[in-house]
Amino acid sequence: MPADPFLRSVEDTFRRHGIVAVLDPDGVARDVRLLPTRADSFADFGEMRVQASNVGMFEILASAFEGFGKGAVLAIGAERRRVQHSQVDDPRRYKVVLNTVAM
Repeated sequence: MPADPFLRSVEDTFRRHGIVAVLDPDGVARDVRLLPTRADSFADFGEMRVQASNVGMFEILASAFEGFGKGAVLAIGAERRRVQHSQVDDPRRYKVVLNTVAM
């Protein structure tokens, strides 16, 4: 159990509320949990608003995503998603935000 109470809280949140997924299903097949951050992405062009339904944003524990990056594949149920971009918004660097697209 980590000594840092903030890390324990983040790990507990993923354990209780995270969606079960497999990172790199055709390779290491690491079981992970994801927290959706936005279902869809919107782009505004003047008065027109475009919804990109194939884009999905998820948070993952940084320790679970260590060694992976752009191009990593996630299997969420029967759906496969490819990581387009990852970024760390968490000041303590415990979580990584994944921008994914359906494959």
